[in-house]
Amino acid sequence: MQGIYLECPMGAAGDMLLAALLDCGLSAEELREQLSLLPLQGYTFKSERTSKNGLSALQVKIQVTEKQPYRNLPEIKEIIHLANLSPPVKEKSIAVFQTLAQAEAKVHGIPADKVHFHEIGAVDSIVDIAGCIIALEMLGVEKIYASPLPLGRGWIKTGHGRIPLPAPAAVEIIKEFRIPCYGLPLEGETVTPTGAAILGTLCSGFLPVPPIIIESIGYGAGSKDFNYPNIVRAFKGKFTGSELLSTGSDACFRENLLAEPLEIMEANIDDLNPEIYNYVLERLFSSGALDVYFTPIQMKKNRPAVKITVLANPQKSHQLGQILLQETTTLGYRRQSAEKIMLPRQQTLVETPWGPVRVKLAGQPPHYHNIAPEYDDCLRIAREQGIPLKKIYQQVWKMLT
Repeated sequence: MQGIYLECPMGAAGDMLLAALLDCGLSAEELREQLSLLPLQGYTFKSERTSKNGLSALQVKIQVTEKQPYRNLPEIKEIIHLANLSPPVKEKSIAVFQTLAQAEAKVHGIPADKVHFHEIGAVDSIVDIAGCIIALEMLGVEKIYASPLPLGRGWIKTGHGRIPLPAPAAVEIIKEFRIPCYGLPLEGETVTPTGAAILGTLCSGFLPVPPIIIESIGYGAGSKDFNYPNIVRAFKGKFTGSELLSTGSDACFRENLLAEPLEIMEANIDDLNPEIYNYVLERLFSSGALDVYFTPIQMKKNRPAVKITVLANPQKSHQLGQILLQETTTLGYRRQSAEKIMLPRQQTLVETPWGPVRVKLAGQPPHYHNIAPEYDDCLRIAREQGIPLKKIYQQVWKMLT
């Protein structure tokens, strides 16, 4: 699985993350062309190498050449919707800004749509956020992990006046997404709200460097200078998972098992209109649930009920829990942390006598544990050719084994 690990020894800001991704081998000109698809005027985008305590790093500089208005969330969404960018880039960019808006709204006690962004609504922050997501798409990244975040201390001047560090919006995001953090004996801002929002919204977990075959390394420089290199380091490559020695008849083979953190949420419900369950299911899946299923149970006094189980990445658990509280009659839900262990998976194309069929393979060649032909492809061939569906499955298995 192609992925990237973001090491943040001195924190994270939008420009540092963008520079680290760009330094992984992307063309600055190609990124600039993609950014030009945003309906934004009055800025220039430059990248240049610099040195941070002896380490060579790439620094991104976005200079505003025209006065920019303060923008609220609906206006920023409109800018992104109008851009000729891919749907995933638009969706993820809006999700990051939604994270920022909700954090600012919580801090200032107003609705998210009424938040007038000062720093984070400025053109440079829009470019930082959209640029990071465009860069991730250009790099072909499927999974993102990051290190725990270090927090500085002191005060900073903003559009709202002087506020304590870490910035309240940044801390709100760190709390909301359960990002591990620790304090640094350092006067200054290390994690900006934009940096926290990008990481919290996009990362699957925050942990030490996971097993990875590194293919390229990028160094992104921050604008400030400290006693230590103010950089974000990006490791791009293939995540391999934990290498475990198998036992039994396959003792001579090693499986590269993939491990991911997982949260399990459950609620027992005995008084919800059954017609509503399908809508709850749709909302949970559209909001990022990995899986949702219903189990019939018997509660006290032998009342029939339904147990809703939701599987999610840790960063999505709070949002999905809110949906359970809003859309069902439950008064609460249970949440527990777990770890999901997976076989490595890949998809291949098998050319049958009747046409191509996509196939999911689990395990490592030549000893696959599971072979699953794509049902929709087999069904289409069965209907078009008038062939029994099981015969198509048998042909695929025969060709692969």
